[in-house]
Amino acid sequence: MVWMLLIGVLVLVLLYILWQMELIGKTNKSLQAKLQQREHELLRLQQAVFQLAEQQKMLLEQRLAKLAVETRLSKPELAAVQLLCQLLPLVTRESCNKAISAQQTIKLYLRQHKTLEFGQLELMMIKHSRLTALWQNNSLMSYLQLCTVAVALAEEQTQAQLNSA
Repeated sequence: MVWMLLIGVLVLVLLYILWQMELIGKTNKSLQAKLQQREHELLRLQQAVFQLAEQQKMLLEQRLAKLAVETRLSKPELAAVQLLCQLLPLVTRESCNKAISAQQTIKLYLRQHKTLEFGQLELMMIKHSRLTALWQNNSLMSYLQLCTVAVALAEEQTQAQLNSA
């Protein structure tokens, strides 16, 4: 009699455990479906961010192309502004995919391509106070703002040159 009662309790415990495992399995499937949906959404958002970065790069480069040849910015500074704009999609992609900061991405690019010295870029950021805080922040958002402000600075310097002539 005791054995039958013990076996009955054991069977009930096993049934309860199986029922809980089935509930956990359903919850797991539901959570995995939500995770896949979120990952798909994230990929779509990343693609949109990359496209926007590419469009922003083109807009900034168009603004730079409209500048007169004579500007108060030195040639290395103008080259630095052009480089900042050119690297906008790369910095965005690296920041989103690998969580690499803007300055790290720029350093790696300059090491590989040797178009400009990183020190020259930093000197420009220190020289123009409007760029300093954005450069030091070293985030993707501050880099986007840095590119826009650097182009605006180049435009202002060109306008000042034209007005003084």
